[in-house]
Amino acid sequence: MNLRSGCLALALALSPVVAPVSAQAATPPTPTAWGGLTIKLTRAPMTDNSMPAAKLTLSNGTRTIFTVSDFDIGVQLVQLRPGGLPELVVSTFSGGAHCCLTAHIFTQDTGGVQNIGILDAGNYGFLPVDFNKDGTSELLVGLDSLAYYDYSYADSPSLNAVIGWDGIRLADRTRAYTYVPAQAAARELKDLQSRMTESPELEYLKSRISGYYGNMILAGKGAEAERVLATVLAKSAPAKAWFAANRTGLISALYGEPDRRLKIVNSPVYPVPVPDQEF
Repeated sequence: MNLRSGCLALALALSPVVAPVSAQAATPPTPTAWGGLTIKLTRAPMTDNSMPAAKLTLSNGTRTIFTVSDFDIGVQLVQLRPGGLPELVVSTFSGGAHCCLTAHIFTQDTGGVQNIGILDAGNYGFLPVDFNKDGTSELLVGLDSLAYYDYSYADSPSLNAVIGWDGIRLADRTRAYTYVPAQAAARELKDLQSRMTESPELEYLKSRISGYYGNMILAGKGAEAERVLATVLAKSAPAKAWFAANRTGLISALYGEPDRRLKIVNSPVYPVPVPDQEF
């Protein structure tokens, strides 16, 4: 997995309304300038003694503003807040199995270079999408909140959420675009109903129940989902019992999503160093 494959995986999982975004997943040329600032991206190949490494340096003349270092790095200029220059989005991949994609987002519109978001994009990544066609993009995020919940990673559901500018910061905007998780939920429900006929064993139903319920919660339609599941799961006593036993856990896993994945830190170095802790 790398940055491109993570974004493509999310694009392929999108509902029909946002599926055309997959066409945007082609890798654009790496920008070398952001306004009057210089972007330099270097990559070191794998050797017998080291893993691959990438480093981005943003500079103003000879002065370094910040550096970003990780296993792999991608760079985009995306309009995420209205007016001014597009924002600089530096995406990093840690190189871990099923983990981790992070977006470091910066603006020059508030005077100087300011960080306006560090987004933990987890396993499934993100895509810029201008949902309301106003010239400012939102971030479609594939949440991995239920990865490994009670099933394999390969069968874990992706939950769709939207992050966008709320006037002063990047924040959860999913309720403004409820059709995004609602359509993902519809796909999960269709798959659940198909599996109940073709592969009715509980092992094949748990992740689809979770994907439907989780996406409906994000769409603000959790109560509706429970009414639907009461009817659908009446045909399978094990599935009905599993949902009853796991309802609380599924709800708990989604508290604070996707806002809890965001923070803002101005630093000369990213990822932001973590101080050593004394125990």
